[in-house]
Amino acid sequence: MKTLIDETIRVGAVFEKQKGVKPIWFIWQGREHRIKEITYRWRSRCGSAIIRHFSVTDDTALYELRFNTCSCIWKLGQVETME
Repeated sequence: MKTLIDETIRVGAVFEKQKGVKPIWFIWQGREHRIKEITYRWRSRCGSAIIRHFSVTDDTALYELRFNTCSCIWKLGQVETME
């Protein structure tokens, strides 16, 4: 089941010169989620800002993380549970 969230979250990420940004973990609803795999990544625009999207998994669900490169704010876009 897919649920729209659109909440600001805290994310631990690695920024590499050649590969760009790679999220490692995020905190949502007081719980740390360790990212097992980045399954897809893409970009979109919001005005002049570039938004980097990441489809990631942990042990329980598929998440869409969004990183606004102008504001440096991370958001959780949606969650799809694996039930």
